[in-house]
Amino acid sequence: MSTSIVWFRRDLRLADNPALAAAARAERILPVFCFEDGPLRGRHHSPNRNAYLLASLRELGDGLRAAGAALRYRSGDPAVELPRLAAECGAEEVHVNRDHTAHARSRERRVAAALEEAGVKLVGHGGLTCAEPARITTADGHPFRVFTPFHRAWLEAERRDPAPRPRSLEEPAGIAVGRPPSEADVAVDAAAKRRAEEAKAGERRSRELMRRAIERAGDYDRIRDLPGRDETTRLSPALHFGTVSALELERELASKRSDGAKALRRQLAWRDFWLNVIRNNPGNRNEEYDERFRGMSWRDDPESLEAWRRGRTGVPWIDSGMRQLLEEGWMHNRVRMAVASYLTKNLLIDWREGEAHFMRHLLDGDESQNNGNWQWAASVGADPQPYFRIFNPVRQQERFDPGGEYVRRWVPELRRFPDGHLAAPWEAPEEVQREAGCVVGEDYPEPLVDLRDSREEAISRFRDQAG
Repeated sequence: MSTSIVWFRRDLRLADNPALAAAARAERILPVFCFEDGPLRGRHHSPNRNAYLLASLRELGDGLRAAGAALRYRSGDPAVELPRLAAECGAEEVHVNRDHTAHARSRERRVAAALEEAGVKLVGHGGLTCAEPARITTADGHPFRVFTPFHRAWLEAERRDPAPRPRSLEEPAGIAVGRPPSEADVAVDAAAKRRAEEAKAGERRSRELMRRAIERAGDYDRIRDLPGRDETTRLSPALHFGTVSALELERELASKRSDGAKALRRQLAWRDFWLNVIRNNPGNRNEEYDERFRGMSWRDDPESLEAWRRGRTGVPWIDSGMRQLLEEGWMHNRVRMAVASYLTKNLLIDWREGEAHFMRHLLDGDESQNNGNWQWAASVGADPQPYFRIFNPVRQQERFDPGGEYVRRWVPELRRFPDGHLAAPWEAPEEVQREAGCVVGEDYPEPLVDLRDSREEAISRFRDQAG
């Protein structure tokens, strides 16, 4: 009897899973997930994401078991574990959905070589993106450096057909199931479990979020920038872990004509763009995409960095976002851009510090997306925000949270401040501060830096570095 292994990674779903569907064409199938020390405990480990991962795997395992094939768990190097499993069950092929980061591609090469030595073939499928990155190139075959032409090519790129969900599976006998690491082993505490639960980990609830996003897509362009409304899709963790299919979501949006659906579909194009950038520039994980800014002199200021991390900068718009991140493991995208700009421009602190903090806490922490967006905000990446366009957090708050719902939720010290002074409480007369029960410098921090002066210094510093 023919036997195939399906190797799950960032595709923790049964619906539209090309690797799973291909493996299911064999007479017997062995699903497996390999726990590696690097993602669980290494540079980019996160208790929040570990909690989301374990919850999603439990649901995936239940679904596979109901279909007839239990999910196997192995811990260690996939280049060792997968050949061993293939030998145990007599598998001829191992199916996997391709990933595009440097670590993932290196791992796939090592696994393919180890399997080949054992006479087993590693078969890759395109289950992570909407369109295959290798197919989206300029006319002369080079990768795009700028989003707008990439987006045009992306809209025209060929899409694969959705993969059918297997209904009945047969597994080989006698293969130990194994077990995932305990929550304590991967630093998952009660708070991390709560965040994963609130983020609706697992395929079933992720699909509910997707259906909700599709139903409300018509309003997306109008309300997506209003953090007080909290009307974004909240699908980013599901897309990172693959508990929903990016292609399935994109197909639904492509069938709609509203500006909101087009705007949301464009966000999926940005996702594929950053995957494409990291795929073609693996060095981005350690250095700036724009060579002019490599070796830039960033400010060494541990106290300001820690104040930024804890939401104690004295700027309500910034502090709201940073406190939301610590509490929820998530932050509204409009505010993400502002806090990144503030760290790298107003404080002139290395973007890598911000990238690492986000990766530690974000449920949707994704190397390609996080790295691309941090380099964009710091004006050192692909198709970046120009260095002279610096987010003004006061104006951002006045524009996108005019009633103060978002700021008052996350910075409750300021909840009694009148709207007219909420965005810049340090400018409020002392009697207004005392009437609001919050005196700047006593009950809420004074700003770390002057926004105007720090903006001018950043522009000068970046201009000198750019040459």
